[in-house]
Amino acid sequence: MKEQELHTEIAGIVRRARSLAPALHEIRSLIAREFGAALLVVRPTTNGSTLPASVVSEFLESREFPVRALYTTPLKSEGREAGTLVACIGSWGTFGDVLRRITTFAGEQLASLLRRLPAQPLVYTEAA
Repeated sequence: MKEQELHTEIAGIVRRARSLAPALHEIRSLIAREFGAALLVVRPTTNGSTLPASVVSEFLESREFPVRALYTTPLKSEGREAGTLVACIGSWGTFGDVLRRITTFAGEQLASLLRRLPAQPLVYTEAA
């Protein structure tokens, strides 16, 4: 699937979503189907909200895929950073800047979902 097609699929997932967790799981599945494996985590920007290092390090230390990368992008809602999308992606080859651009686009789309949902505190959400 070409990058623009992935963008279209991600936008469609977010447009249909009624909450963050299902959208995150669908986007993770899409990325995993296209590239090999993915772990997506939304980390809220609040005091005491840390990303469990074991989740990320376990993925990155896995030898299942020769290429493993970590990307982050802010989730901005109403001009403020509500959280961070952390994407760990494993693949059989390199894709240049495509994975970073897809992560950035997914973060923008998920931020738009957060703006659309009723105001509520963002909580740690993981799609593995």
